[in-house]
Formats: sequence, C-alpha cells, structure tokens
Amino acid sequence: MASTPAYYKNYWKITALVLFVIGVSIFHYMTGTTHKHHGLHEIYRRLYYVPIILSAFWFGLKGGLFCAIIVSFFYLPHVFYQWGGSFFTNDLPKTLEIVLYHVIGLVTGILSQRQMDAKMSLEKTIKERDESYDKLKKQAETLAQSEEQLRRADRLSALGKLSAGIAHEVRNPLASIKGTAEILSDKFKPGDKEYEFVEILIKEVNRLDAVVVGFLDFAKPKPPELKLSKINDVILSVLKLTEHQMDRSKINLETRLSDNLPSVYVDPEQMKQVFLNLIINAAQAMPDGGELEVESHRNSSVIVCTFSDTGIGISTEQQNDLFTPFYTSKKHGTGLGLAIVYRILEGHKGGISFITEENKGTCFTISLPIEKG
Repeated sequence: MASTPAYYKNYWKITALVLFVIGVSIFHYMTGTTHKHHGLHEIYRRLYYVPIILSAFWFGLKGGLFCAIIVSFFYLPHVFYQWGGSFFTNDLPKTLEIVLYHVIGLVTGILSQRQMDAKMSLEKTIKERDESYDKLKKQAETLAQSEEQLRRADRLSALGKLSAGIAHEVRNPLASIKGTAEILSDKFKPGDKEYEFVEILIKEVNRLDAVVVGFLDFAKPKPPELKLSKINDVILSVLKLTEHQMDRSKINLETRLSDNLPSVYVDPEQMKQVFLNLIINAAQAMPDGGELEVESHRNSSVIVCTFSDTGIGISTEQQNDLFTPFYTSKKHGTGLGLAIVYRILEGHKGGISFITEENKGTCFTISLPIEKG
C-alpha cells in the first residue's frame, strides 16, 4: 500500500502556507501602485517567494510547484487590474514574475526533493541495517541454543552410557544383599535390636534400587508409545494421586483446565511421570504450605500446561544446570527427575521452560504439539 503523501499529514504546515499567501495577497491588493507606496508594493510582491520556498522545503518538488501555481492564481488578478488590465502589461517584468514563481518553485523543489530522497534512502538503509542486525542476532541466539542442545545431548549420551554400566553392575549385588537381609529378618522377631538393623538395611537397599532404576530409565529411555489422549485426563489422574500429599503439606490446589482442548498423541504413562515430577517438586518447594496452580490451554498448534507454585524459587546458580543429569540441590535427590522430564518431552517433540523468582515461586511451562509426530 502506498504511503500517505506528506502534505496530507502536515495540516499545520499547509494551513500556515495558505494563511501566509492570503495575508500577503490582501496587503498586496490594498497597497496602491503610486510612487508613495511603490516600495511597499514591491516588498509584498517579493514576499510571495517565501511560501513557495517553504513549501518546496517541506513537501519537495510537488510542493514547490503546487504552491507556485496557487501564488500565481492569487497574483494574476493583480496583473489584470493594477498593471494595465491585460496579461501583457506595459511593465512586462511584473507579468514575468509568475514565471519566476514557477522557476523558484521548480529549482527549490528539485534541490529539496533530492535532499528528501537522500534522507529517505539513508533511513531505509538504517532500517535495513537494523533488520539485518536483528536477524543476525536471532540467528546467533538460535545457533547458540542449538549448540547448547548439542552439548546437552552429548553430555546426556555419555552420562547415559556411564549410568547404564554402573546400574547393571550395582543392581545384581543389591539384589543379593536384599535377599540375604530378608533371610536374616526371618531369624529375628520384631522388637529385637538385630531386627531393626535388618529392616534399616532392607529399606536402604530399596532406596538404592530406586536410584538404580532411575539411572536405567535415564540411560535407556523407552520410546514413547503414542496414543490419542486427553491431556486434561492425564493431569487429573496425577492430581488424584498427589491429593493426599497436597492436603498433608497444606498446599491449596487451583486448576484451570481448558474444556475445549483437542486430543493429542502422547504416551500417557510417560506424561504422568512428567506431571508427577513437577507436582512433587512444587510440593517440596513449599515446605510450609502455599498455592499450586495447574493450567492447560491451547496456543496455536500446541497445548500448553503450566505448573505455578509459591515456593522458594530457584536460585540463579541452579537455573543453568536445572535439567543437567545428577545435578540436585536436595539432600537425598538423584538429580535425574527433571533430566528425565526433559528427555521425555524431547521424545514427544515438546518442550519445557520455566520462570522463577527466589522466595516468590516458580512456573514450569510444558508445550506439546497437537499434530502427531
């Protein structure tokens, strides 16, 4: 679409020019041509050049010529009625003044137009430069993100192989230790000191076994078994599982689940693992109680799920390593929870991000594509 000409946008300039021409014309016509008023009459006639030059400076070639025509229109009756009654008066220079009006309008307009064109060209160049800079900046950011993802993938691959090896080597001895402890527990009665020690041994073996299972899940994640599922049903099933923990932790739960979400292809069990991990993390971030808000809605071609808590937040030092395997700020954590969440969502071609503020809370946002694959 063509841009609106400048003389449509600058009403005050046009108004000033019109008033100037009318004012000069009134004084010009009211001043006689006698010898007494001749000098003043000549001054008014020269003042007509001012609006022509201003119009050329403000609006370029078209402005200069258009104003010259308007001035000629106001000046022409003066030629007829005060300089002989005909166009070719006895004092021909007075008539030729009209030609000079157009020459001044033309010359000034051309010079001004060149300046305006150069300015527009410079502005266009600056705009294109800024756009190129923004484009390069976005490309650099995308490249940095891709590089970080590749590094993360390399770290995950290396850690996955290491975890798988360690897990397999540790799991067999653990099974033997647990079996032996269970045999020993049969030899003692509840209440015996030895029975207590055996129970502690079995409990710690179970905890280590859970850690090993987490290693294996991370090291060799199962490909998602995609099924057409309603994401709200998956969320509600997880909230039902954690209902008791929410009540016990004095956490007020608020859900805002959109009713018109389309079904999506996900692995329901893996998504339960994702949601369960985020909800448990939120509960652990609010040891003295708080509020957890769970929301789902559609945003263009993705379904967005958010989990917002009013907990302790995540420190700046922890944020960069949040999805890094084996990194944890918890005393008894393995550091695999969010790493597994990240990998599961990666397998679903989805994503996860977060915003946090220390001592105010954290909001995790999950996005899942609506189209299959």
